[in-house]
Amino acid sequence: MNECFHLSNVSSVDSPALVIYKDTVIKNISTAIAMARNVSRLRPHVKTHKCMEVAQLMLTAGISKFKCATIAEAEMLAMAAAPDVLLAYQPVGPKLKRFIQLIQKYPPTKFSCLVDNIDMATGISTEALFSHLVIPVYIDLDVGMHRTGISPTAATVLYEDCVALKGIKIIGIHAYDGHLRSPDIQQRTIDCDKAYEQVTEVRQALQQMGFDPVIIAGGSPTFPIHAKR
Repeated sequence: MNECFHLSNVSSVDSPALVIYKDTVIKNISTAIAMARNVSRLRPHVKTHKCMEVAQLMLTAGISKFKCATIAEAEMLAMAAAPDVLLAYQPVGPKLKRFIQLIQKYPPTKFSCLVDNIDMATGISTEALFSHLVIPVYIDLDVGMHRTGISPTAATVLYEDCVALKGIKIIGIHAYDGHLRSPDIQQRTIDCDKAYEQVTEVRQALQQMGFDPVIIAGGSPTFPIHAKR
């Protein structure tokens, strides 16, 4: 057995139990920060651990921005006093109401979410105005995964439409490329760069329109590639 994963008191651990190898987690966090070269560039997704203690280790290391997949994960981050939390989908119906309640309950945390069409953006705007809020949003781009997001060719129109909506504040663009996971790092780099060209084109078009969008991009398989940009 690898000594890094040895439990000296395994007979006394109740089951089921969450076991964290703290030294290994801290080493992994340090490695990610070193690869990014600037801790402010990082926005780790907490869906893999869903654990406040791990989030607190990241906060201690200087990471201040996070992504999450659920309202529960967003609240966990707020309880850990995370300054900046992106809900990586567009909340609808009861989820939107819960999201707004979360924003109201934890004012020190800046919450944001994604949008990929004007109907959802309008719905979020309407609920935010009713609650006297302005919710930061990012345009979700579909760069090839075809799960969520708007076509990059239509993104500038949606961006401009969102700017005109009260109750939301458009911050930038989001591109998740989780479908790019070739075991060959050279092929993965080619695929990642090709997908990212779409993000660059959207950003350049928005800059020509007078906007300065923040970019959130990448996933675990493409992180080493994006980190070099």
